[in-house]
Amino acid sequence: MMDSSTAVPETPREWQEQINIMGLSTQTIHDIQLKSASHVSREQYLLLRVLWVEYINSEFLRFFKLDQWLPVAKDNFARPIPEGTFAPARHYQLHVSKTEQSEFSNGVVCTPKVHDTRSRTKAAQLPIRQPDFTSTTPPMNPSQGFETPRIDDEAGSPFQLSLSPPSQWSTIQPGDEFMYPPTKNEQIVNTALLVFLDSLTLHFGLSVSWSLHRIALTAEFANAKFEARTDGYLADPKGDIKAIIEVKPVLRQKKGPQIRIQESHQIVAGLLTDFKSSFPARKNKPRIIISQDRQEIYISVAEYSADYIHYLQTGDIRNNTFMVMHEFGPWNTNSAGSMAELGPILLAISLNAQNY
Repeated sequence: MMDSSTAVPETPREWQEQINIMGLSTQTIHDIQLKSASHVSREQYLLLRVLWVEYINSEFLRFFKLDQWLPVAKDNFARPIPEGTFAPARHYQLHVSKTEQSEFSNGVVCTPKVHDTRSRTKAAQLPIRQPDFTSTTPPMNPSQGFETPRIDDEAGSPFQLSLSPPSQWSTIQPGDEFMYPPTKNEQIVNTALLVFLDSLTLHFGLSVSWSLHRIALTAEFANAKFEARTDGYLADPKGDIKAIIEVKPVLRQKKGPQIRIQESHQIVAGLLTDFKSSFPARKNKPRIIISQDRQEIYISVAEYSADYIHYLQTGDIRNNTFMVMHEFGPWNTNSAGSMAELGPILLAISLNAQNY
């Protein structure tokens, strides 16, 4: 077994070492057997073949090109903004830093694959909710709801970016986790992030909008499937998801492996959902997660190949393929300079999302 605090692999070599420890060298994601409502395991994560590489926030614009949209976003920030727009966002950002300790939910439900044709009654669909001040129309395809379990403590890239020390915007130093206990309720963090994102975009008449609807994305394999529920998303009126929102009431420094394992499941489920779509454009769009872990925001971008999609669909490992998650951050919501840097980036991501 492997301790839950063990970092997720960053390189194919580290992945192979963990695979060997777990005795999974002959297994693929299509071979694994899961029990109903199983907790997410390191075993399952490793068989998804996902690597995580961390960068400071200043590296983001070198990796994710927003040259066309960032000047537009910065120009809009220089214009007068209606009074009070960011007051609710600031209120919840401060609330996040003051809340007490609690655990956080996993958001991934695993079930064995059903191999019969019996009909199953679908659960009632949940309505999509937007803040009252948002005039745009939210996506039209909410998914079924389900109970989410909790986490028990349980390739190289063509992009040549330098691995860097902790972000200048991070408030956390060794030992500081005692000063920043986890928040009591994930909803506080979720509200803080969603209100902030809406405050950034609501005055620009975008064809995409941020939603706090918790959509369930499904990934199905030969012997099992899992559903990964997001905390929100950016989508167009047809329901095409452009970016995923994920929040946690604890700092990433404290629960990093568990958080990255869950976000990997969300990206994989989103990939397989879109690759089953009849709309070709949905298969080749950027895969982005906007995360807030307590008072710190991260942006993570997935990098993968056609071979990786083929592996997820068939279990073929002849090309030894991986998906690489590039994680940038953190931006601290309690730092005015950090928010001044992040705001135009998030608006530019939203503007860009109208075009794919």
